[in-house]
Amino acid sequence: MRFNTLLILILMAIIVGGCAGDGPKDTDKQQKPLVRPPAKTNTKKPVAQAPNPNLGKKAKPGFATKFERGQKRRETIQDKFDDKGNMIERTDKMFNEYGEVTKKNRYTYKYDDAGRRIEQWYYAVADNGEPIMSYVNYLKYNQKGWKAENIYISYDGDGNEIRWARNEFKYNNDGRIIEDITFNKEGLKQLKVNYNIVDDQLVSENFTDYDENGKPITKKTLSYNEFGTVIDSKEEVLK
Repeated sequence: MRFNTLLILILMAIIVGGCAGDGPKDTDKQQKPLVRPPAKTNTKKPVAQAPNPNLGKKAKPGFATKFERGQKRRETIQDKFDDKGNMIERTDKMFNEYGEVTKKNRYTYKYDDAGRRIEQWYYAVADNGEPIMSYVNYLKYNQKGWKAENIYISYDGDGNEIRWARNEFKYNNDGRIIEDITFNKEGLKQLKVNYNIVDDQLVSENFTDYDENGKPITKKTLSYNEFGTVIDSKEEVLK
């Protein structure tokens, strides 16, 4: 009798538990979405680019481009000044595409009491110091302080004179050059240039050439528009 009673109680507990499991679910509560972590990416360190084996074979460091060579030349400029602040000397160097010095330049200057440049020399020598060429300009000024005359003489590497020319200048009231005449060493005209200026604008130029006796032989005229472009060209024989 006791065994039957115990069995009945066990069966009733099983039935009650099953009914409780089939009861209504709480639909007001929403389940949280399942969040998955992002997949890991296969990241690698950037690979350093191998240096170009040909780089630097044809150019020394610092001279790989034309700009750098020009920059290097500017870095070689050395200036000297007098007590009045006038530049009296400048030196610099020229380089080839491989960064090698090809020419050394030297400029010297002299001034009058008014601080105007009256003499300027230029010397060019090779890297080994051998002279290449040189030239000099001697300058004179008028009462207004405008350049009135320039004598130019050039020499070869051995110091032989290869060119001599003297230029005389005339000006308008505004200080613009309106005439430039070139003479040879004997004082004969070689070339005359006239500048026709209207309202502060160059409208035409006349070029007159002379023979070995200083007589005019040809004249060429160039006309310009307001932008400085040649719009007409004429040439006539004078001899």
